[in-house]
Amino acid sequence: MKVLHVNAGNEYGGGLFHILSIFQGISQLEMDLLVFEDGPVAEMARKNGINVFILPQKSRYDLTILSRLKSFINDREYTILHTHGPRANLLISLIRKRLAAKWVMTVHSDPTLDFKDRGIKGRIFEILNLHTIKKTDRVIAVSSEIKEILVNNRVPTDDITVVHNGRNFNLTPSEISKVSDRLNIVTVGRLEWVKGHKYLLQALGKTKHPDWHLTICGAGQEERSLKILADELHLSKKINFLGWVDSLEVSKQIAQADVMVLPSLSESFPLVALEAAENHIPVIATEVGDVKNMIPDKSMGWIVQKASSDELAAAIEEAYADWKTNTLKQKGKHFFNWSSQFTIQKQGLETMKVYQQCLKSEK
Repeated sequence: MKVLHVNAGNEYGGGLFHILSIFQGISQLEMDLLVFEDGPVAEMARKNGINVFILPQKSRYDLTILSRLKSFINDREYTILHTHGPRANLLISLIRKRLAAKWVMTVHSDPTLDFKDRGIKGRIFEILNLHTIKKTDRVIAVSSEIKEILVNNRVPTDDITVVHNGRNFNLTPSEISKVSDRLNIVTVGRLEWVKGHKYLLQALGKTKHPDWHLTICGAGQEERSLKILADELHLSKKINFLGWVDSLEVSKQIAQADVMVLPSLSESFPLVALEAAENHIPVIATEVGDVKNMIPDKSMGWIVQKASSDELAAAIEEAYADWKTNTLKQKGKHFFNWSSQFTIQKQGLETMKVYQQCLKSEK
């Protein structure tokens, strides 16, 4: 079995680390990575010893790449193609009938939201992406919710396998000193509407206790409006907008926190929550994706309704009370003990099973 992973190359955050975790979780197969631009994915691959090829496009709409892409795949005799992201999905779909390899696709997020609020062009991209998903041999969904969305969009249920994200857990995380006179809150994610940051700021505006501090790791189109909202709520002095930071800085910020908040409106199985678990940091998260599998009860964290600043505020108040009584750390330990089952080795084994099923398929 010879596997080629294909991605546009401009992924940040969860998508990038999902690709890395597959390579780390499946060491016994010959696997390569192909990207269409020399960006963060290629950089990540080189740093981690992954064999990466770059097949550059003149622009993301450049279809002259198709002939070279077909030759690259067929000449190297790959048996499995594994695509990640709409651009990779589309390009492979356009040459699908001229390839000998079987095709597996991972759907990382809700495809009906990926191009939301982008006008007519976004609607066209959404239709094209949903169409390509139906052309694969097998689909990996990273949550049961995403599988349900795909089935509702007429992707055959038997073609979809749920494989949760995994992490290579450090069982003895290093101790990092924290500012002890305030509740340190961290949130990680691109600053886009779907991540729900405005509800977190609104929730903090409703809290009764003043001794907290929020660190926001991420950049995006919502940054300006969120800073304006922070000013309006008189919270700016207590919020640090870090912008985009690399994985080492994200890890540092998580380790220095007392609690993580993930206020997303749509999510799958967030890797960043597993990193919080590794550091024994409990999480307040919205009830989206398969987050409930990760935080099954209140001994490990909090699950609240999405788009509800009131429920977020109540959970933050409870976290504050636990922090004051020094019981918040116990929640973090329970969270780690439970979440440590979601390893990259488990993710790798389940992904390999999909490859084997794909090779046996007559589709």
